[in-house]
Amino acid sequence: MSDESSERLAPVTYLPWAKEPTARSRETPVREERVREARVRESPIQEVPDHEASGSDETGAERDARVDRLVVSRLRRSALSVSEVRAVLVEHGLDDIEVEEWLERYERLGYLDDARLAEQVVHSHGVRRGRGSGAILQELGRRGVDNSLARAAVEDLDPETELENARTVAERRARQLRGLDRQTAERRLSAFLQRRGYPGDVVREAVSAALAADRS
Repeated sequence: MSDESSERLAPVTYLPWAKEPTARSRETPVREERVREARVRESPIQEVPDHEASGSDETGAERDARVDRLVVSRLRRSALSVSEVRAVLVEHGLDDIEVEEWLERYERLGYLDDARLAEQVVHSHGVRRGRGSGAILQELGRRGVDNSLARAAVEDLDPETELENARTVAERRARQLRGLDRQTAERRLSAFLQRRGYPGDVVREAVSAALAADRS
């Protein structure tokens, strides 16, 4: 046998019970692989929550870096109280000493300031949301702000501003009570303003002014 003939590949023969693969069947594995790759590319990448991302083999430095990223990202989105940040740190496994050290660091860097937070809540809830001083105090208490800081911030709320806010809210609500007699409308409007945290003297003046303006 010549060298040339010995290098030729022998033709493939198939056993009687085996079918020769067609061009379509030979393409199927390739096509399926391409479909799988396309599905992987199209599927959204789901972020793992912070508490799930931490593994049992996480070092102390890795944990600190992860928790720091979490806290700072939340602080950049919205102001948090010292109490709220403390709860986050405890939730992620820091002990009491570590928690206090981290809180002191965040305060030193200017990330945490409960007095400033209280002023922001007074503005956002009083001016923008039409809430009274009582509701603002309740909100600050819910967020763990020290009572003395909370009261100091609320006391800085201008009484005329609070009365004006109450009048605006009362006038808007009074339009929905036009079908009621004066006594019923006054009772319901007063209860509405009280639920929004306005003090009694402000409620009485705002209700009187709103009903007089709406029914004159």
